[in-house]
Amino acid sequence: MAHLSRLFLKVFGWSFQSGNMPPCKCILIAAPHTSNWDFPMMLSYGFMLNLKYHWLGKHTLFFAPLGLFMRFLGGIPVNRGKKNDYVTSLSKEIKAKAQCILIIPPEGTRSRSDYWKSGFLHIARKAEVPIVFARLDYKTKNLTFSEAVLPSLLDDEIMYLAQVFYRNAKGLHPDNFGPVRLK
Repeated sequence: MAHLSRLFLKVFGWSFQSGNMPPCKCILIAAPHTSNWDFPMMLSYGFMLNLKYHWLGKHTLFFAPLGLFMRFLGGIPVNRGKKNDYVTSLSKEIKAKAQCILIIPPEGTRSRSDYWKSGFLHIARKAEVPIVFARLDYKTKNLTFSEAVLPSLLDDEIMYLAQVFYRNAKGLHPDNFGPVRLK
């Protein structure tokens, strides 16, 4: 998969020049999330860089036989209609694994959102893992990772670091990337 991913990215003109790599256990914030193309691009980078990605997806994507493939790609089904304590269950799952990079697009949608969802903060704190920002920039056609951010920082401090990191980020549909802030 690494060779196929490298070829896929090369064909589309993408590169990897980040000075940082995420630790083997972290919450990876994927932004801006403005297009369906973000998913295959991030997965391709994961395979190319040999990163053990996991990601959350609507439970309706995990029907047979597609569900097996989605799980192979690191997918974890989430049923938003049911009242579940996903923060606790995800944090336990992360703690139990030797390697687990959980990708979360905090905007929660490919459409413009005025606020980021705060679930990534709660999961990182309960799992006791750092947060890493990932910028998939369609202008430069490059993926960049931030340095690891300790979840023990205050929300405002973490969001300030996110605002600085994503200041010049350009998604495929730049108008769909809203402000980097919590409600």
